[in-house]
Amino acid sequence: MTSTPHNRQPNIIDDTLLSAKLVNDASEAAPGLDPLKVIAGLLITILETIRDVKTSKKDWAAFGEHLSVQIKDIYDDLSRCPTPHSTELLVVLNTYEQKLENVLEKVRLTKGRGKFERWLNSRTDKEEIATLRRDVDTCWKDYMRKIIVQLHEAAYQIDEGVENVEKDTKPVEKDVKNVERDVKNVEASVDAIDDTSYLAKLVTLPSATGADHSTCLTGTRTGVLDYIRRWADHQDTVQVCWLTDVAGAGKSTIAKQLSGEWKSEGRLGGCFFFSKNHPDAANNQAFCDTIAAQLANNQPHLLPSIIDGIKAIGLVPSLYPFEEKLQKLVIQPVKDAAVVLVIDALDECDERDRDILLRNLLRSLTQVSRLKVLITSRLERDITELLGSYRSPAESLHDVRLKSNQDDIAMFFKHQMEPLVRSGDLTAEEVTQLANRVNCLFILASTACKVIQKSLTPRSRLQELMDTKQNVLGDINKLYLAILTKACQADQDGQSIGLEAPKKVIEVLQAILAAATPLSIATIDLLLGNQSTGRIVELLSSVLNVRHDGTVVILHPTFREFLEDKRTAGTFHIDITGAHELMAKGCLATMKRELRFNICRLESSFMRNKDVPDFKERISKYISDQLQYGCTYWLSHVTKSSPGLGKASGAAALEFVEGEFLLYWMEVSSALGVIPKMLKDLQETGRWCA
Repeated sequence: MTSTPHNRQPNIIDDTLLSAKLVNDASEAAPGLDPLKVIAGLLITILETIRDVKTSKKDWAAFGEHLSVQIKDIYDDLSRCPTPHSTELLVVLNTYEQKLENVLEKVRLTKGRGKFERWLNSRTDKEEIATLRRDVDTCWKDYMRKIIVQLHEAAYQIDEGVENVEKDTKPVEKDVKNVERDVKNVEASVDAIDDTSYLAKLVTLPSATGADHSTCLTGTRTGVLDYIRRWADHQDTVQVCWLTDVAGAGKSTIAKQLSGEWKSEGRLGGCFFFSKNHPDAANNQAFCDTIAAQLANNQPHLLPSIIDGIKAIGLVPSLYPFEEKLQKLVIQPVKDAAVVLVIDALDECDERDRDILLRNLLRSLTQVSRLKVLITSRLERDITELLGSYRSPAESLHDVRLKSNQDDIAMFFKHQMEPLVRSGDLTAEEVTQLANRVNCLFILASTACKVIQKSLTPRSRLQELMDTKQNVLGDINKLYLAILTKACQADQDGQSIGLEAPKKVIEVLQAILAAATPLSIATIDLLLGNQSTGRIVELLSSVLNVRHDGTVVILHPTFREFLEDKRTAGTFHIDITGAHELMAKGCLATMKRELRFNICRLESSFMRNKDVPDFKERISKYISDQLQYGCTYWLSHVTKSSPGLGKASGAAALEFVEGEFLLYWMEVSSALGVIPKMLKDLQETGRWCA
């Protein structure tokens, strides 16, 4: 009768245990096998302990079977290897013994866990087993090398005067060749992995490549663009160019313009646009991976070096220290390449992370004399300390005294307002007056243009902006306040958002600011439990951006800073911890409303996700966007709430994981592939609640 998958695991353990005991008995009886006695005894203890393990038993059993095969091979090798054994061989066998002791310790810890702790660590167990196996296999390769040497020596140290020397040595030589062949086969199988598949191990951020930014309007910013082009063209200039100015001056637009030019010329290595709109792009965690992936695409001849770097840092690049990742994935591949890297909005990167990035990058410049790096940022103290000597001497981008800046602003307004002038909604003279009134700051000009363009009565809206009493065209914060105030009033159609307009506007902005990943209008509506998001986003279209995928983000970081500063935002001030509390409640309500058993409607619970042919389609069909978001980021919002505000959320979290929804949540998390994040967030929530 064929054994079922359910009863197969005990059979594996029993069969492996029997084999281990046979090896142990043989090593006790045979001379010259002393090094094997302790190893075989350890394996027996490991296997007997695995019998009682409740978590990841299949993985532990397979690992035990793997160890048994290795130890059987050691028995066969030592049985035909003359004594005394070499010191090198004994040392590596002792190391192998220590590795098995580590395995035994881990198995015992797993066996002693309670039910909830077993569930909490199930994913971690698989990772630990994989790590243990790699450690043991590394030691095993060392053993193979040493045993080959000893068998060779045994073959050639036999007395040449013995008549049967050829007969005696041939089996040994044959065994040596077999072992050498096996080792080569193992190494060949590893090297045979398709090199390009290594690129898939990089954790890249498409959102950090500048897709949200536009290029310069033709004829504008010519002075600073020409300066940076000359800097990049000449190898005798400094390797770093730091373009710094106030927020909203147009630095990112310049970075996008130049990175596009250098890419078309085949000179771009890679670019990284930091952004607080995308939490993953507000730290340095994905910097090296993203740049390396772009290097492989933009400079194909560097691909072998990049793959070597990925191999050197192991199977999980994201867990490697930043300094070594930078060396292996970026610096070493571009060692002899004349390429340019672009790092934009460095001030939007976490302060600690940007310090690590800058210090390691600057320290590495001596190794890559042909590399050029363009960095843009605001004039932050910590950045100035490190990049002060690399500051671009190009003229200020926002100085109203410079005619070039005045001309750029005028050209920008003329281009943006041209459709309204052609339609007769505005006159060319009105546009010129508007340009003259705007402070030479591109974010002011851009926002003012959007306010007018989105209005049903462009001329009246322009006149409101031109009101000297308000002076909104001279201060971006005043302009933002005017936009929000207008959104909360009755709109041009005579329809308002409602009596609670300010509250609804703030809630939508809270959701946008706190979102762990950009959300669509429909998803925000369902998480907040209202139907006003679309109208609010429409009214705030001059400061919010609906991207090509339908998600909503803050148009410029200055608007986020305005909202988070009580002095500038006033009644529209957003406490970010309160925003996370709001999102935590919305996520939890969504999960309670939508979670259910077998949510993907699978025909069998015994099938693995990857074995279901249409599994991705089922996820899209049965797990809504808001439920996907809630299951993935719910606890992240809980732990980012203030202790006072988040106390209720913490209690609700504990109640949730102890109730009927826990298994349903795990099912969705498994389908989405976020079990590791779920476990990490649970542990973080436990510490936060304590």
